[in-house]
Amino acid sequence: MARELYYHTLPARILHWINAANIGLLTTTGLYIRDPYHFPLFANMDIARKIHFIAMYLIIYGIVIRIYYSWVSKDYRELLFRFRDFKGFPALIRYYLFVSKTTPESGKYNAGQKLLYNAWAVLVFLQAVTGFSLYFPDALAGFVRALGGPVVLRQFHFILTWVFIVTVALHIYLSFLGGWSVIKSMITGYFPEGESMQPVSEDVEEVAEHCMKWH
Repeated sequence: MARELYYHTLPARILHWINAANIGLLTTTGLYIRDPYHFPLFANMDIARKIHFIAMYLIIYGIVIRIYYSWVSKDYRELLFRFRDFKGFPALIRYYLFVSKTTPESGKYNAGQKLLYNAWAVLVFLQAVTGFSLYFPDALAGFVRALGGPVVLRQFHFILTWVFIVTVALHIYLSFLGGWSVIKSMITGYFPEGESMQPVSEDVEEVAEHCMKWH
């Protein structure tokens, strides 16, 4: 039996699933608020709006805490997307399209994962800005006008919702494509040694040492 390495600490796993749940709530309530006739997912608009805003506050807190945790645990060294990561995309795309059977060499997270996780933080910020602007149009009237008006903001907010839906679906698909070990690692924290998700950065030992302190 292959030795298992400790990859995802308890705080990281808890934050992952809390943020995942909140993204799910934001998406489903957002679709209902946008079009309750075609997306009859809740009993009424009042319930959907309350859940929507509770989930928004929670995911903002979750993202902020995750960024703080990444800094103090040094996990950002493996998580932060850098321009040099672009060179890993050709091999990654060939692998995911089944053109190549060779697993691309990467760190704890491959280039696609790092880009996606970093982009989600930005998307949450944009959704928060546009969402609060739509919810408080009078208090933020000047800001709303500067961004193109409520109609433009509403359309942009809805487009971002679908960006979340598509990218989350892609993330889930690629996680299953990676196998049970990938999914299990976000539950137990452990990943089999020798499989594809192996850190190769020079800082990995220091990162692991810091993360173990936050078990």
